[in-house]
Amino acid sequence: MVTSILLNASQFRAGTSSERSQYSKSLLEQLSKNGFARIRNHGIDSQRVEETFEWGKKFFALPLEEKRKVLNPPGPRPQRGWSTLGAEKTSTLYGKLMGHAVAEDLKDAREHFDFGTPDDNMFESRWPDEASLPGFRAHLEDFFRICEKLSLEIMQALEEAMGVPEGTFCQQCLPNASEFRINHYPAMSAEALQDRKVERIWPHYDLGVITLLFTDCVGGLEFEDRERPKEFLQVDQVDKTDLIVNISETMEHWTAKALPAGLHRVTSPKDTELDAEGNGIVPERYSIAYFCKAARQAHVMPLQPFQGDNPVDAKEPMTALEFQQKRLLTAY
Repeated sequence: MVTSILLNASQFRAGTSSERSQYSKSLLEQLSKNGFARIRNHGIDSQRVEETFEWGKKFFALPLEEKRKVLNPPGPRPQRGWSTLGAEKTSTLYGKLMGHAVAEDLKDAREHFDFGTPDDNMFESRWPDEASLPGFRAHLEDFFRICEKLSLEIMQALEEAMGVPEGTFCQQCLPNASEFRINHYPAMSAEALQDRKVERIWPHYDLGVITLLFTDCVGGLEFEDRERPKEFLQVDQVDKTDLIVNISETMEHWTAKALPAGLHRVTSPKDTELDAEGNGIVPERYSIAYFCKAARQAHVMPLQPFQGDNPVDAKEPMTALEFQQKRLLTAY
């Protein structure tokens, strides 16, 4: 199990200059070492986090016909609405990581609901009828804005720790094109995961800048052990209001791999109870993710402070939107 330091974000938000500096350095160290960091006292109160989990449960409990009204159409467009169990295929991304094709019948055992920034007119979000789930949209859009503010704060801390000009990362994320997701992993048999045809999420990198993640403390989230590539260690978490932050692919490109993306997956918790024959039930699991993404026309290439003595000469650099669309074509 990964034993990472639990960082205290109040040192950055309300501490002395020395405490602020120490927090920023510790954050950079944890993200560089593990690909992720665990943060407490981040400014999002526990009640709001709990309520968001409850809203997620209410959505996934809706009748099938209500969820189908907001079905996410597969393809290169940013995900909006409900993706059915197994709709997103992270196994194809896993195959690219392994350098070879994988069987087409590998499945993800999860469903999820996605939406974008509330004022996104290019890719509008798909919401259930207010009458079927009153208050759902208002709560989640409010939570989105809170996560937006926190993500900028985290990137500001990284700017300070890395000694780059203020706004190096944050300005690349304006206007906001980030996305929000609630994941639901239904309870399932342990045997289904053991046959290697189904995984809760196959190993993958997130494609944005950073990801803010809350989990319900049902285990199974694992990050690659960077000292032993292709081996995974389960993340320890005892409080669902603790925040997990991981580095995503765009940040890796921006920093010329100074901050590598964190390879991660979700599988059976290590403490799953099995009988003598190896049979058992893997419990239901929920998670909440804010995918901080670059502005759609921002470039996915090393930023100026990370180009060193060899400036990047990219005549037609890929934009963040093009990068996302390329990944989504693979995942669907």
